[in-house]
Amino acid sequence: MTQQPKRKRLKEGDSFLAAFGVYGAVGFQLAIAVVGGLYLGQWADQRLETTPWLTLIGLIIGSIAGFYNLIRIVNWKQRKKDKESS
Repeated sequence: MTQQPKRKRLKEGDSFLAAFGVYGAVGFQLAIAVVGGLYLGQWADQRLETTPWLTLIGLIIGSIAGFYNLIRIVNWKQRKKDKESS
């Protein structure tokens, strides 16, 4: 029978660093989604000569995707926090 490794309990300062890491990653992902949509739209505009429409569409789609991911991760973090407190 194998023993499960004990989970390391986070100290008060560690929880701040863990939250900073999660929310920092979320902000980075939001920025990447918006900039990625913008660049893909610009690339498509140059190929199809439809300036500025595909750039705007790419920017909007990237923003929607980034904010969707932001909301999804914040909700996950909140559910995890609620589960730990109960």
